[in-house]
Amino acid sequence: MQMVNSKTRIVRLIVSLAGRTLPLVLCSAVGMILLLPSQAAQASDKKDKPAVRVNGRALTEEMLADVMQKIVPAAAFHGGLSEKKKRKYRPEAIKTLVDEELMFQRAEELDMEVDKSIKKAARDKIIAKVGGKSKYKKALKAHGISDREYKKRIRRKLLIDKFVKERIEDVATVHDEEISRYYEENKGMYIRPEARRIRHIFIKVPPVPTEEQLDQRRQRAEMVLQKLNDGEDFAALAWDYSDDPYRVKGGDMGLLHKGRLDPKLEKEVVKLEEGETSGLIRTIYGFHIAKVTEIRPEEQLSFEDVKDSIKTSLSEARLKETREAIMAELREKAEIEVIEE
Repeated sequence: MQMVNSKTRIVRLIVSLAGRTLPLVLCSAVGMILLLPSQAAQASDKKDKPAVRVNGRALTEEMLADVMQKIVPAAAFHGGLSEKKKRKYRPEAIKTLVDEELMFQRAEELDMEVDKSIKKAARDKIIAKVGGKSKYKKALKAHGISDREYKKRIRRKLLIDKFVKERIEDVATVHDEEISRYYEENKGMYIRPEARRIRHIFIKVPPVPTEEQLDQRRQRAEMVLQKLNDGEDFAALAWDYSDDPYRVKGGDMGLLHKGRLDPKLEKEVVKLEEGETSGLIRTIYGFHIAKVTEIRPEEQLSFEDVKDSIKTSLSEARLKETREAIMAELREKAEIEVIEE
């Protein structure tokens, strides 16, 4: 990346941000209403001042403000975007604006073009979005741009989208054979661990109980356990006596894998056979009674079970790698001049 000498001090932000991952997929046709200058940019007398030059082409403060409006978290706009916040997000906005311009220029070099019908459809959606042609014209007039200029902005966005689709996303496609090979080489990652369906009755004890409180709680737990031993229904007793929110489900906590329970409780639960009920189990929270109603053994997940998740993870990694490589190459060959405010 070549930096051009200038009377203005060149702010070396691009280099420091080169490794940061930023979104490349830009707004949809409906969302292109954001192509209109932001209110902040419109109000500023600096809107036509260059913020950065990419291969000699000036990108204005107005364009930078529009990008900032898209990347800044919505909460940050509460009460207006302060100068401090603008300074905070400016480097990232410049980076995004430069990347967009590099993709746009490269698309033009490759003689890529967007079909007229697609550009017309995008413009028609925007007109419908603002409430018709009359309001559309008023919006353009209010922002000081012509319909012709706005069409250029639509083309620019659509051309960048096309570059992303054809030169990044399509190149990063993950094929079925790659997914299958990854599964075979990493089967150990796709094992469903043993799970136990637990019913649970919990008698709560205060964090720092008195001897009387502890004795009362223990007696209550022992009484419930005796009722279970006498053959009374676990679910009914859970409803009547448990301090656990699962009482409304008869104490059914569902299928649980290792690590989901308090360690002391889990230590006793894993000893139980299917259908077996524990004795009283004491933890720092109180007294527990657990029953294992089902044990599902460890299971190897099939390729079909995990195919989609593997595809997603591989695709995301491939897309990130492809995107970073292409953008690094474009930045390396470009002349980028970031101008101080």
